[in-house]
Amino acid sequence: MKKIIIILLLVLVPLKTEAQSSVFAVVDSLLLKGNYQKALVLLENSEPKTFAIFEKTASIYQSVGNENKALSYLNKALKLENSETAKVKLAQLYLAIGLTSKAMGIYENLLVKDTSNLLVANSLGKLYVSQNQPKRAEKLFRFLQRKDTLNPNYPYQIGECLDKQNKFNEMGQSYLNAYKLDTLHLKSIFELAKFFKTLRFQDSTTLFINKGLQIDANNINFNQLKANDLYFAKDFKNTLTYLKKLDSLNYVSVSTYEMAGMCYYNLQEFDLAETYFKKAIRLDPNDYTIYYRLATLYYDKKDYEKAEHYLTFSIFTAKPDIDRQYLLMGIIHKQKNNLKEAIDDFEEAYKNNYKNYKALFELATTSDLYYEDKKMALKRFQQFVAKFKRNDEIMTTYAEGRIKEIKKQYFLEGEIVD
Repeated sequence: MKKIIIILLLVLVPLKTEAQSSVFAVVDSLLLKGNYQKALVLLENSEPKTFAIFEKTASIYQSVGNENKALSYLNKALKLENSETAKVKLAQLYLAIGLTSKAMGIYENLLVKDTSNLLVANSLGKLYVSQNQPKRAEKLFRFLQRKDTLNPNYPYQIGECLDKQNKFNEMGQSYLNAYKLDTLHLKSIFELAKFFKTLRFQDSTTLFINKGLQIDANNINFNQLKANDLYFAKDFKNTLTYLKKLDSLNYVSVSTYEMAGMCYYNLQEFDLAETYFKKAIRLDPNDYTIYYRLATLYYDKKDYEKAEHYLTFSIFTAKPDIDRQYLLMGIIHKQKNNLKEAIDDFEEAYKNNYKNYKALFELATTSDLYYEDKKMALKRFQQFVAKFKRNDEIMTTYAEGRIKEIKKQYFLEGEIVD
């Protein structure tokens, strides 16, 4: 009897596998024609419900942008089979939905079980970078670099991590290491051009900008760098060449139009300067600097009425420089424990000067003290770290600490916040 059962199983398993293969063949045929709905119906009606059926269903839902359905079916698949590949897909789905901490947890668990999975390590490293955890990311990328010494991506990623830790010289060296491994590594070349520009090493800056353009003449980033490089060298004619190139690549911005206007202005081609200044104004009607440039242009043309008109607009749209007064008033109110008034003052200070990092930091810490719901404080701390992490090390350390604590607090209460 046992022999008969074994024989039957040996016969039935291949039959089921063959039947499922034929189902997948039909499904793939339907997908090639774009009929994913019929493919899903076919999979839904297929028996038995196997790991492969659920995984295929999840894959289709993911491909059409229905991440929540994909997530549901992928979890069903994982209940049937503990697949590392499926877990990686699950992490990717969580990222697509915005559940970053869950994705991070999956990658971390996979890496603990199998440190040889370099793809998972690379994905986790990038995730750490995106979540402002540069030290953890750097550790992972250095591990990956030891495993694959010829991959330029790893010293490049290390450079990104060092940048976030304000290790400027080490960052530059890491980008150079990537470039030495691959002289066509465009991302490293771009970062090196910016690095040497910051150091004001003109020859090196120009060398890497030109190198980038040789590799990709239509690269917007390098064309922007080249235009800036030429403009500050007062080579206005050649600056216009690269600005026109950017325009042909459909790259439009206030800054490029303003630069073109200034080039024509310096070349005494006032009508063209006026044209580009007005293009800039159409993109940003509240840019008081452009109004001032138009006023200057009309003054030079001795059209004083129009010059006065645009000066009035410039004055009207300019933000008054009163952020310091609001900041001090907020500090006084905070010391007197009038926290709501202090919050209002710090908001006004920051609105009047978006570069005032002290105002934003005070707004974050005071919101943290005043509101029971910490989401507003979390948002302000995240803004501070994103914009001003290099301005003050002590403030940044405190802000990053509170971000972690607030997220942990909500997590323990059963809510995930980003």
